[in-house]
Amino acid sequence: MKKNYRWGILGAGRIADKFCQALCFVEGSEVYAVASRDIHKAKMYADKYNATTFYNNYNDLLNDENIDIIYIATPHAFHYEQTMLCLKNKKAVLCEKPMSLSWNQTSEMIAFAKQNNLFLMEGIWTSCMPFIDKILSLIKEDVIGEPQYVSADFGFSAPLSLDSRSFNKTLGGGSVLDIGIYPIFLTTLILGEPCTIKTISKLTITEVDEYANVILQYPKFQIAHLLSTISFNTPIEAEIIGTKGRIKIDNPWFKATDFSVYLNDGTTQHFSIPHLCNGFEHEIKEVMHCLDNGLLQSNKVPHKLSLSVSKTMDEILRQAGVSFE
Repeated sequence: MKKNYRWGILGAGRIADKFCQALCFVEGSEVYAVASRDIHKAKMYADKYNATTFYNNYNDLLNDENIDIIYIATPHAFHYEQTMLCLKNKKAVLCEKPMSLSWNQTSEMIAFAKQNNLFLMEGIWTSCMPFIDKILSLIKEDVIGEPQYVSADFGFSAPLSLDSRSFNKTLGGGSVLDIGIYPIFLTTLILGEPCTIKTISKLTITEVDEYANVILQYPKFQIAHLLSTISFNTPIEAEIIGTKGRIKIDNPWFKATDFSVYLNDGTTQHFSIPHLCNGFEHEIKEVMHCLDNGLLQSNKVPHKLSLSVSKTMDEILRQAGVSFE
């Protein structure tokens, strides 16, 4: 008989709301406790999702022995400190992407989890979605041949506000860490780690990246073109081109349900894999699968992938002139 997992939610913002919706949908999981520095938010979430308890500080959540795993849903500037606190309290952790502000922080988090035999996973929900599984299987089956080129974008027009998370440097603002991670994740998943990175970017008045236009080259001379921005709307589409054809992922590609395969011989095939909830259910099920089987990391979001993505983001931000240290 499989276990019922009691989740602790650290942070009560918009992303936590969507995650809790999916938690209530997935059988075998429950929103057990919610913690926020704003007690009214914590209580509101607890009431909304029938949580057993709520806290007005994070330490009480960490010390709750009834919690099986903690989902960290705070701004990414706090991920390193909060994840390390959870791990030091012997808690399994699902940390919302990006795992941290730098490769150094991410590598330290992963090393500590490994040393203490604790589960740790970065919440790149896209990696757990069925459309990604299907695309990877098509590539493995050589349907589009050897991948040669990946393009992906993610951009939206954020109103300039010096206090908003998008523009606030102390919260890890800018496009790369928040949404650029999605295109970087996709090309890393398909092509691996780049050997050459070239970035054209623009900074905001708060010294975070307003946009990053990135060209990547790989050891076998494949290339990728990625774009992230918080200053204008983009198509939010992705494409993988191989020697025999291409895969086009529809908007919004990072949580896609539909994509198409166009082969060089003129053959076309369309795929549609609807989400049963809001998309977070796949990530939650993957975490539960790992815990059920005693795994310390996910095969869908392995530590190696998180480290490679973090390394690439570090270099893009370095070339853009952004430092969070």
